[in-house]
Amino acid sequence: MRIFSTRKLNEKAREYLREWKVYEVDPPEDADAILCWPSEFSKYSFKSLKVVQTFSAGVDDFPFHLLKKGVRLFSNAGAYSVSVAEHAWGLILSLAKGIGKREREKSYVLNGKNLLILGAGGIGTEIARMGKYGFNMRVIGVSRSFKNPEFFDVRFGILQLDEVISEGDVIAISLPLNEQTRGLINYHRMQRMKEQSILVNVGRAEVVVYEDVVRILRERRGFRFGTDVFWRINGRENYDLDLWNFSNFTGTLHTAGGLANEEVLQNAIEKAVLNLRRVLLEGRGENEVKIEDYINQGEP
Repeated sequence: MRIFSTRKLNEKAREYLREWKVYEVDPPEDADAILCWPSEFSKYSFKSLKVVQTFSAGVDDFPFHLLKKGVRLFSNAGAYSVSVAEHAWGLILSLAKGIGKREREKSYVLNGKNLLILGAGGIGTEIARMGKYGFNMRVIGVSRSFKNPEFFDVRFGILQLDEVISEGDVIAISLPLNEQTRGLINYHRMQRMKEQSILVNVGRAEVVVYEDVVRILRERRGFRFGTDVFWRINGRENYDLDLWNFSNFTGTLHTAGGLANEEVLQNAIEKAVLNLRRVLLEGRGENEVKIEDYINQGEP
């Protein structure tokens, strides 16, 4: 069994794979498993490949058209949960309290308010936990499934979003990007949000329709929007946007996960390696990707 990692692994991660031959950076002639970022997969072609384990939590930019039938794909969902949830709360607090603004703006109260979370995986669950116990908020979850339902006061399926979107004082998006979630937060749904509400996105930018959020920010001064993820052009996030001109907007350049913190990144890589180990030893692991959710993505 040969494993190829596109990144050099630390000592702890290598120890997890001690039973197998591991190649780093320079690929072997063939490999049975690969550890990589989604965007790197297209650089390699292995005839006997059986398993792909990504370092990233999201796989929306994975080239699914290159994945041969029978090859199993596992994401690293949950690896960045605490870091991204902390960052989400940084954005929420900044918007609620006008942090970093030269002008005095109305401060929004968070304690005891409604927190609506879209996507109850690892990140959404951590945002919920922090809101519930840190700010005594009533937590409403909208998700296909709930990892830890005890952190949510009420739970709804994604098809029920329109029924509850008007209840959120703070709305946090931690959804993956797939055929069901692309463009989910459009002008119609943002219109239904409270006049003075906070919308924060730490999932994928394309869940929100860019032109629509710009329109809402222009029309409603009481609506505040923050994001750590930006809309992509030719696969790369575009940070040069009109959003920065709005006083009711704040943003960070995709730094919530491991890109801005080596400790977070190394912990995430170790988690990915450990999951691959489990797949190779037991035939099962966490976060196996449902290819049908992304079937029309990743095409040239």
